[in-house]
Amino acid sequence: MTRTRLRLAALLLIAVFAASAWHVTQRIRAARTAEVEIFLGHWLLHPGMREAFDAAIAGYEKLHPEVRVRQIPVPVRSYAAWTRTQLVGGTAPDITGMLTLNEELISRYYLPLTPWLDQPNPYNAGTELADTPWRDTFVDGLTAMRNLTPTSGEVCGITLQVNSVRLFYNRELLREITGSDTPPRDFASLQALGRQVAAYSARTGRRLIPVAGCGPYARQLFNTLLPSQTQRLTLTHSPNRNLRVTSLELAGLMLDGKVSYATPELRSTLELMHDMSLLLTPGFTSQQRDEAINTYLQGNALMLFAGSWDYAMLAEDGRFVTGMVPFPVPAQDDPHYGRFSLGPVSEAAGYPEAMLGVVRSSQHPQAAVDFLHYLTSRPIAAEFSRISHRISSIVGTPPPLNAAELKPRLAGELPGFTTDFGWFAADLASNFFQRHIHEALGPQGDVTAFAATLNAGIHRHLRDDIGVHVKRIRRDARTLDALTAFTWLLPSDDPGQNAWTRHAETQHLRQLEVQQYRHYATP
Repeated sequence: MTRTRLRLAALLLIAVFAASAWHVTQRIRAARTAEVEIFLGHWLLHPGMREAFDAAIAGYEKLHPEVRVRQIPVPVRSYAAWTRTQLVGGTAPDITGMLTLNEELISRYYLPLTPWLDQPNPYNAGTELADTPWRDTFVDGLTAMRNLTPTSGEVCGITLQVNSVRLFYNRELLREITGSDTPPRDFASLQALGRQVAAYSARTGRRLIPVAGCGPYARQLFNTLLPSQTQRLTLTHSPNRNLRVTSLELAGLMLDGKVSYATPELRSTLELMHDMSLLLTPGFTSQQRDEAINTYLQGNALMLFAGSWDYAMLAEDGRFVTGMVPFPVPAQDDPHYGRFSLGPVSEAAGYPEAMLGVVRSSQHPQAAVDFLHYLTSRPIAAEFSRISHRISSIVGTPPPLNAAELKPRLAGELPGFTTDFGWFAADLASNFFQRHIHEALGPQGDVTAFAATLNAGIHRHLRDDIGVHVKRIRRDARTLDALTAFTWLLPSDDPGQNAWTRHAETQHLRQLEVQQYRHYATP
């Protein structure tokens, strides 16, 4: 018995050594064959994404045996710190994702793609996009990427996908509870369905949650639902008459006393938030994403608010058929919330995802750009979408199987504005809002008390936020001064010479913003 064990151990050791030697030999052979090696760093770890990248990389390396492409997936929680460390240290992958980066970092560390964007994507040869400029093969014309660098106006990256947020539902359970698998069409019918779930739970003894929710997605949910109450207010209170109210403009309106959380429309957003919280998992603010998804997949919740990035997990891990629908907002005939609503908004702008750019420190920028061309060609985009169960950002790419509802809704009304000041300046007003939001949530929530807290304390935070914002745009104006002078002095036959007018116009707008809002700032 002892000899047999020794022999087995020896055979196992030999097998492991042989496998290791083969692996090392293959890597050495690949290194000798490959003349170029490029690295792709990203945070996209949801089911299907790494597999889709692997398939695309295999196809590219087959076409280009002299090139090797390596994935470096990084968990999203540490990605922001990791990216900044790699960029500053000059060790960033050739292609690095742009999650959470600001204009200063993008402009400093990423290569402008402008020289390539007006030329066709060579990998679209033989498709209807063969003669289309690369920028126009994206559904938004890369507007989202240009918006990341408004000062320079350069486009420094591309997007692979377009995200959407949806209300997912268990078709079988919905039919069992209501006798139909038709999802709620508006907020009133969602509330009615919540009452049916409560009655079903009382009748069967099965404790069901109407909508599985979690803290990380709560703000997205409220930012999808609550602006329905400020749609009409946008028409009358847009300071620049451009049918939008930014956080900066809303701060000015509040400090001028033109609106407050006692204003009927803003008060209604808080009431709607309270009513929505009654349909969510009790204590949802302390729940994490995985907990909400597991609650839904285990059949303990009828519905789930989540993003299109979660669909692959629902499709692969669910023991039932999942349906999906745009989140039901109040209709105009809603007895309580309809008076301020214009109806569902267009999602044409979308939520760009998988933003990738080539870093300036890349040793192989031409190869990196060529790989981005390949990734964003129509045939590869279609295969990437199929494997990842995500919506492609490339024009005309079909949606994944059984997921047509994930595509952004193009028809709809203009959006309202949010009232929590999320992602504005130093986030001081936003943090104040979030610290006290518990006052309005759940069965014990008191909207009147929450509104009073906000009205009493948010002004000083708004002034501090505006002060930070004004400092930033003054810095932008100085940068634009230099850009305007530099581009104006370029030779007349230089393609970049005409950019001086765009820089000058943007500089004037920044200066105007300083003049409009500097008096609000805390001294």
